[in-house]
Amino acid sequence: MPNKSTANHTPEKKRQLNLDVIRGTALLGILIMNIQSFSMISSAYNNPLSFGDFSGLNKTIYYFSHVFADQKFMTIFSILFGASILLVASGNEAKGLNAFKMHYRRMVILACIGLLHLYCLWYGDILFMYAVMGMLAYSARNKTAKFMLITASILLMINAAVYYTATEAMPYMSQTDIQELATDWVPSSEAIEEEIFANQSNWIAQTSYRTKMATEMLFSGTFYYCRVLALMLIGMAMIKLNFFGERFNNKSLLMQAIFCSLLGVFLILNRLNYNIFNNFPISAMFDQENYWGSLMMGYAYICLIIVFCRFKVLNRVKSYLSQVGRLALTNYLVQTIICTFIFYGWGLGKFGTFERKDQLLLVVCIWIFQILFSVRWMKTFRVGPFEWLWRSLTYGSVQNIKKL
Repeated sequence: MPNKSTANHTPEKKRQLNLDVIRGTALLGILIMNIQSFSMISSAYNNPLSFGDFSGLNKTIYYFSHVFADQKFMTIFSILFGASILLVASGNEAKGLNAFKMHYRRMVILACIGLLHLYCLWYGDILFMYAVMGMLAYSARNKTAKFMLITASILLMINAAVYYTATEAMPYMSQTDIQELATDWVPSSEAIEEEIFANQSNWIAQTSYRTKMATEMLFSGTFYYCRVLALMLIGMAMIKLNFFGERFNNKSLLMQAIFCSLLGVFLILNRLNYNIFNNFPISAMFDQENYWGSLMMGYAYICLIIVFCRFKVLNRVKSYLSQVGRLALTNYLVQTIICTFIFYGWGLGKFGTFERKDQLLLVVCIWIFQILFSVRWMKTFRVGPFEWLWRSLTYGSVQNIKKL
């Protein structure tokens, strides 16, 4: 008689497990970098010399988080969002629904959730951008995987060219523009105090600052739009190629992971060491090496997680991560709620007081909480509370949230 744990492992269920575990890992991983935006002034994310201690353990934590986390988990998240576009559309068609109509309604609702998140809680929202790019990505749904990959490559190169042009244009910029960039890169003590005061203020008093930062993110974030769309197309192509299923054997996946991770780490370390040696010059804000290195490492992480899911080891860890992944929207928003409560003035008002080593400890605590919450929640419910809201609004009726 077949083992119960493996009897139901059809190709579709194996693929879904892979996707859920990858998504759960990415969801937890993005907090490693987001915590810096929640707890420190905005310039500290790219220029660690602009605020706080940058020595000893704090420097080591920055070093490793930049190499192994910065943009890597966002890369994975974007790829999986693209993959979900095809999977959800196919599911709606199987139910006899209009996939086109349901997709755009789904994206509009996600955009609304994103705008609320962006303007009411935190300027670092990604949901609005995902919704907008998801609308564009859907137009390629019936194209071949080859078309998707070629288009994605072109978009990535266009985005990289913009970064390169911005870097090369700096010597020709006016003194006023250079000074403005320098002020943002290394803010004055007065500017630092103003940002800390704004974030430590109550929710009402913080409104003007929050609105300003959110609006700036909407427009300055356009640097990321091409990249996100490209990654979504890659995710869609990966579904068509059955990448998350059985397309590659373990040896092939491991070889790809080793090659991509080694090349990615080499590129990132090369630039990071240059930045540290040169006290983080302004040109570091247009980091080509991490731009390409994060793509390679994100892909390597996906390969490694698929291999991990195929081995019958640490099954409980896989189960926990998959539960976190199934509640990705809820867990993403809960991370914001927890962190803004701890750091902003409407809560404990600890903004600007946590060093990187303190941030990492908090990240681990939030991970533990979210894993326990996800496992407990999924024992009773079919989807997370925000997933339920999103789904109910999309389908225009209250969806069943409890398990039968």
